[in-house]
Amino acid sequence: MFRQRTTSLARGFTLIELLVVIAIIAVLIALLLPAVQSAREAARRAQCVNNLKQLALACHNYESANGSFPMGRNNQTYISTSGSFQGYHDGWGMMGALLLYAEQTSVYNSINIGLGPYQVRNSTSVGVGLNMLWCPSDAQIIGLQFFEQSAGWDGTTIGIRYTSYRGVMGASASNSTAQSMLAENGMFPDINGPAFVGAVSQPPVRIAAVTDGTSNTLLFGECAQSLLSQLGGSAGGGSDFEGNGWWADSDYGDSSMEAFYPINMQRMPPYNAPCKGGMYDYIDCDNTCDSTNPFPQSASSLHPGGANFAFADGSVHFIKNSIATWNYNLVRTYRASNNCVPLFPIGFTIPVYQALASRNGGEVISADAY
Repeated sequence: MFRQRTTSLARGFTLIELLVVIAIIAVLIALLLPAVQSAREAARRAQCVNNLKQLALACHNYESANGSFPMGRNNQTYISTSGSFQGYHDGWGMMGALLLYAEQTSVYNSINIGLGPYQVRNSTSVGVGLNMLWCPSDAQIIGLQFFEQSAGWDGTTIGIRYTSYRGVMGASASNSTAQSMLAENGMFPDINGPAFVGAVSQPPVRIAAVTDGTSNTLLFGECAQSLLSQLGGSAGGGSDFEGNGWWADSDYGDSSMEAFYPINMQRMPPYNAPCKGGMYDYIDCDNTCDSTNPFPQSASSLHPGGANFAFADGSVHFIKNSIATWNYNLVRTYRASNNCVPLFPIGFTIPVYQALASRNGGEVISADAY
């Protein structure tokens, strides 16, 4: 007797089962994606820390060779293409001085150090992009070269490169009066120069002048240039984004910064807003006491929760937004001899962040305060 052989058909997924599988995969991706993004950010932050360490090390090598840290903001001679004197304008800052001590000898040797950076004789040097000055999270400036028409004080077009880092001038910065200069007690105070004859200036800082201790004094801080594109401009059009963060320039908001305002401060009002108290800056005020945007010269980053800072002892620390700091809504300005000078409320104490920005303020700071 023959037994009838039966065959079973392969059973496929039902629609419900397929949807369940897709849902599970979606959940797994949703759980995995933040972890991947976090790992990538951790890698970018580690590279940023390394960049700041290299800058700090270059500073100490410079100090060992020259007896002081590099100069801060200054002004230098500008000569036109025909050879005529064009005046004194923005000079090379600490970044240019550090090239020789940061394995950038060829760039340093290309500089005509006797002339300011923004003229045809130094256009090649200014046009060099430096990886050590780019935080990986500050992605919009990596490899960017913006050609600014007539940016050179000799009338030439200059190809601009950018930096994510600035040297700390102090708790606040100004080149106008003795009263405001007293606040420039950081590692890179204003040197001024021939354009400011009669103004108060300070020599480059010697290590003996860091009486607060190098482990309690800020050296460099992050200033996320990419955030400036959110203030009304993007690469290719005139804005805060293109006009600040020039690595070769010693000016405020280029390679120099202050600690007057909080880390990752809120978006500032537009230029030319009347000085009436509140969120306004006092730097570069004209004789109508109009304000400028302080964001480019204040600490910021694209790392969540704070920014990286190099200290004068060569260490690098991540300082949180929550560090004790001045409330910039208390800032008031006034006009005195056509110069806007900061006024602080009576009894205004020096918070931790501003105390770290000074080299000789005499403040006692605990490491757990930041």
